[in-house]
This record gives sequence, structure tokens and C-alpha cells, in this order.
Amino acid sequence: MEQTTVIEIGYVRDHRTGNFIVTLIDESFHPNSNRRRQQIVVLPGAFFRILPKIDRRSIANAVYVTLEQAVGLGFIVSNIPLTVEAIA
Repeated sequence: MEQTTVIEIGYVRDHRTGNFIVTLIDESFHPNSNRRRQQIVVLPGAFFRILPKIDRRSIANAVYVTLEQAVGLGFIVSNIPLTVEAIA
């Protein structure tokens, strides 16, 4: 059984530009705290190249991505609590 490190992200497609606004979801992050969320804007071509399993008609969702995919999108993941998921 193979184990991989996954991170949860949320995304929404901006209807004016067509770009994706992607947010790193941190479970330890309280919504009313003074810490800042990591939120990035990703072009659609790069988004679907890095995350090919996402349906191209999807405009918003929350999904788990691998550490490599999160870095490929542009997130800084050095101090994020990570989830290890077993893949059979």
C-alpha cells in the first residue's frame, strides 16, 4: 500500500477573468484569527494541467491534492499540517 501526502484546497472560477482563485484550507486556522490564508490566482490552462482529474465544467469545489500538485500551483507548504492518505 502506497502512502501520499495530501493537502485540501478550495477553488472558485472568477466569472469575469476565467481564472481560478485557489485557497489552501488549513484545519488549524481559526476563521477569526489574525493569520492570513494562502490564496492564489491560477490561469485555467495551468490549473487543469496540474489537476487533470478535475472536471473542466466545475466552477467551485474543495478537493485534496498531493504536495507536489500544491507546490506546482504555487503554494508555500513548508509549515502546513499535512494529512497522509493510504492509496491501495
